[in-house]
Parts: sequence; C-alpha cells; structure tokens
Amino acid sequence: MRLGLLLVGAGMRIQDLVCIAQGAEQSGFGTIALAEAWRSGWVPLSAMAAATSEINLAPYVLNAYGRSPLLCGMSAIDFNDLSDGRLILGVGGGNRIINESWQGIPHERVLTKMREYVDILQQMARTRLGETLRFDGSVHQMNWSPAIEPGLEPFPVYLAAVFPKMLKVAAQTADGIAGGATLSLDYLTNTVQPLAREFAALSERDFSTLKWSAVGVFAMDPDRDAARRAAREAICHFYAPLPHPYYEFTMREQGFSDVADKLLQLMPAGELEQAIETIPDECIDNLTICGTPRECKEKLASYSNALDDLLLLNVMPSPENDPTASYTALFSELSKND
Repeated sequence: MRLGLLLVGAGMRIQDLVCIAQGAEQSGFGTIALAEAWRSGWVPLSAMAAATSEINLAPYVLNAYGRSPLLCGMSAIDFNDLSDGRLILGVGGGNRIINESWQGIPHERVLTKMREYVDILQQMARTRLGETLRFDGSVHQMNWSPAIEPGLEPFPVYLAAVFPKMLKVAAQTADGIAGGATLSLDYLTNTVQPLAREFAALSERDFSTLKWSAVGVFAMDPDRDAARRAAREAICHFYAPLPHPYYEFTMREQGFSDVADKLLQLMPAGELEQAIETIPDECIDNLTICGTPRECKEKLASYSNALDDLLLLNVMPSPENDPTASYTALFSELSKND
C-alpha cells in the first residue's frame, strides 16, 4: 500500500501546496492528490509536478460535468507529459449541489455519462498518432485524432464511487475505484469491496486488476484529546457549508444515522460546538485515523492489505502564519526514509 496525502488547498497559496508536495516526496510518500473543490484541479498539480520528480500526482477528483471528455483527456495527456508519467486520473460525477447550484449544469444521466466518460478517457490514453478515436454513445460522441503521442504507458483512470449504482459502473469500467473519507476498514473490506467483486463478475472482469484508493481523515498529535477533537470537527464540516450526500450515506450505512441526523440539523445552523459533542467515540474510532503517533501508525498498518493507496486528509490545525506547519510533524513521524 502506498501512503499519500489528499490536499484541499483551502487557505493555502500554491507555494504552500508545492512545499507540502516536496516534503511528502522527500519523506517517501507515494502519492499527492488534490481535491477539486476549493481549488482547480490542474493548476496546483502542475506546480507540484514541476517541483517534484517521483511522487505520483492525482486530481481527486475532476468534475466530469464541468469538462467535456475531450478537454479532460487532452489535459490529462499534457499533464502526464509534464509529470513524466506520474498521473493518476481521478474523475467523478459530482453531486446535484455542485453541478446545478455552483455550475448551472443539469445533474442528469449520471451513470450513463460516467460509464462513457471513463471509456473515452481510457481510449484517449491509448490512441496513438495517426489513429482516430470514434465513440458513439448515448451521452457522448467523439471523432478525434491526437496531435501528440499520449505516452508510453496509459495513465490509469479512477472513478469516484461508493453508492452501489456508481460502484457497479466503476467495477466494470474504471482502472481503479476512488473512495472518499469516512470509510471504516470493516465497511470497505466487508461491504464495498465484495459488492464491487460481484459487479465485476457480471461483466466478466478480473477483479484482481481493479485498484483501490480511499481517504483517511487523519489527526495526529501527542495530545490525544487534541487529535480527536480535530477529527470530530472535520466530520462536522462535511455537513456544512457544502452538504455532500456521500458523507450522509456512508455514515448511515455504517450505523451512525443518529449522528448524521444531528449534524444535518446543527451544522447549517452554525452550532459547531454542539455538533462536535454529538459525535461519539465509536464514530471517531471507526471512521477516522487519529490519536497519538503510536495509535495512528497502528491504524495505518491495519489498512495495508485493503488498499493500493491510502490518502491522508490531514485535519490538524496549523498556525495562521504557516499553513504547512501541521505537516512537519506528520512527515517526521511517517517518513519512510528513516
């Protein structure tokens, strides 16, 4: 399993993101992923690619409704060239709020769209100079010939999926499945992955070829209570200011419907402290990786056989004058070069 970081970029300059990427590479991390939410997908990653040489780089995940398959595929080919083949391309269908409220784009035919979208991107990664890619789908059509070679090795395409219907699309078409945060190890290995195996079998796909990544809400501090407080606060913020149906779904699926109900009520009302108090220890123990360095290392080790990439979402606060400070201790404790 490769250990990586998921960066959201909020409150940081691009130079801060570059600094973190360099620290991650020097510490032996395998992947840097950037969430396309508060920052754009490609620009910060391009800066990180220029400042590093080995670490894999992944948009996690690009919104497919905001980009045609052509623009997404051409950008991916260019970025893979820039990064010397280090791209892991993550794409997803977003949600109704992001697509309709933020972009004014109808959130429709999501399953069909994403099945075709992934297929086109995979074909673009393999279409050589002198060849033509022709695709005639229900949502997307393409008649395209590349102007440059796409690279010696096709970049992998990961599809964000946990909801069963999208999981079916991902298991049958994508190179990898991109899971989000708040997935317990038990839920991942005993619910999500067995279901994906069933879906893969329906299309006679070899399940062993499917790659897996997921995000771990990560809070590490010698002060155990401070780390657990940070993890609680992070879960609260999944419910506001941008509510996301993914987090509500995964928490209900894992037995925390009462917590989801309270957060849906308290967070939009701005009641953060009361919301934090509603999250029980069991929720933190199952859905996050937090505590002292020793506790975090033990929890990380438990994921080693379940994932190809575990992306840590570092939620420990940093001083306002140095948003990268909380990563210093993380790199020191988790460095693979020691």
